[in-house]
Amino acid sequence: MEIIELSWFQLAIGFLSLLIPAAILWWYQTGLNRKMVIATIRMTLQLLFVGYYLEYIFEYDNPWLNLAWILVMVIVADFATIDRSDLRQKASLVIPIFGATFFGIVMIDFFFLEVVIQLRTILEAQYAIPITGMVLGNCLRSNVIGINDFYYNLKENKERYQFYLASGATRSEALYPFFQRALQKSANPTLASMATIGLVSLPGMMTGQILSGSSPMTAIQYQIMIMLAIFTGTILSVFLAIIFSNRFVFFENDMPDPTIYKN
Repeated sequence: MEIIELSWFQLAIGFLSLLIPAAILWWYQTGLNRKMVIATIRMTLQLLFVGYYLEYIFEYDNPWLNLAWILVMVIVADFATIDRSDLRQKASLVIPIFGATFFGIVMIDFFFLEVVIQLRTILEAQYAIPITGMVLGNCLRSNVIGINDFYYNLKENKERYQFYLASGATRSEALYPFFQRALQKSANPTLASMATIGLVSLPGMMTGQILSGSSPMTAIQYQIMIMLAIFTGTILSVFLAIIFSNRFVFFENDMPDPTIYKN
């Protein structure tokens, strides 16, 4: 099977579909049309930039260059995680969450790229960049949910946490129910996606492979592998992010630093 190449004119025609949501949003006076235009322009420019840059990366396929690109993705994900979690970008959060995300991604990449797929060269760009991007994107979403829930649940239930400490619990024991709920909240979206994949939706990676000419069975094998990597990566990154940040966010009296909160 050969893929049908899209011309820039055909792509421009695709943008005409935005007239429908724009008309609906305008009619109901949602005030979202400006945001839609900005988001569309940003999405287009970001993807065009990444497309040109990835062509360069794929052409040279240098492990150090690939690692540098992965580092950039982790740094961007780190700041986005803290910002969307409604927490302040303090060193006590930025450094441990970066460490947790990077360590988690390295472990997932090593296992799935080197042990499962067994790449011909280490960090081969064709596989390492897209798979890392998909895992990292899902880690970002789960980290936002998990970290936001952990710290804001702790803030809203401060008396309950203090009661545990006053009853003789260690900090780890007192934080256990908050940790438990954060993990449940962050895992639920991925679990729901895994339970309905193939029935309700066809995921992007599988669709892309089929469009590029791969057999459906090969696409399904890769999709199963990437879903395993995403679920393992999301749970690992949330777990490590809370564990690492707890070492820097709490004072000696076991109370969290109140200046980390935006609200």
